[in-house]
Amino acid sequence: MGSLNYPENAIFYEGINEVIVNTERNAAPMGIIRKNDTLSMIVFRTSHTAEHILKDGWIVIHITHDPILFVKTAFEDLSDESYIHEICDEIRICRLKECLNWIACKVHVVNITQEKIFVMVYPFHTEITPVLPFPVHRGLNNIIEATVHGTRFIMNRDPKLADLIRYHGSLIVRCGGSREKKALSLLYNYVNAIVPGSFE
Repeated sequence: MGSLNYPENAIFYEGINEVIVNTERNAAPMGIIRKNDTLSMIVFRTSHTAEHILKDGWIVIHITHDPILFVKTAFEDLSDESYIHEICDEIRICRLKECLNWIACKVHVVNITQEKIFVMVYPFHTEITPVLPFPVHRGLNNIIEATVHGTRFIMNRDPKLADLIRYHGSLIVRCGGSREKKALSLLYNYVNAIVPGSFE
């Protein structure tokens, strides 16, 4: 293992970093864990992400602040036109067209349980565009939290999760801009399509 190289060392903070990870024509919000200068992730075995990791051995991490993209990739499959293929260090990868900041990574599964796979992540190609500083945005942060709760709510219908989604929704309405509010509306629509009548 060992220390991360620049710029990855400056991009990922200690703890969980919320990004969009894609494999072959599949994308989903994921938490990249930085601990002791290594990167890892935990993936549900039943997901397409886990299936592709076990088969292909690579992922692409996308750094984005687009609230709508976070919600869409959590609840639906993007169209084939959303992806582009490239060759990076002789490895054929697939990435999202609309994300300018991305990191291609090799992955190694270190443990498999009945429910999850535990994966070490090794960046090998980074494309980062110069951007102005991006302050913490409460609307975006609450969209991410509401989305995480939404994916869990549709699996177990726990009313406590519905209450958390409403709580974060109220903060999005208060603190978010038009895109965060549109993302919240999308989130409610996705959940209501699966669990009718959950949110107004």
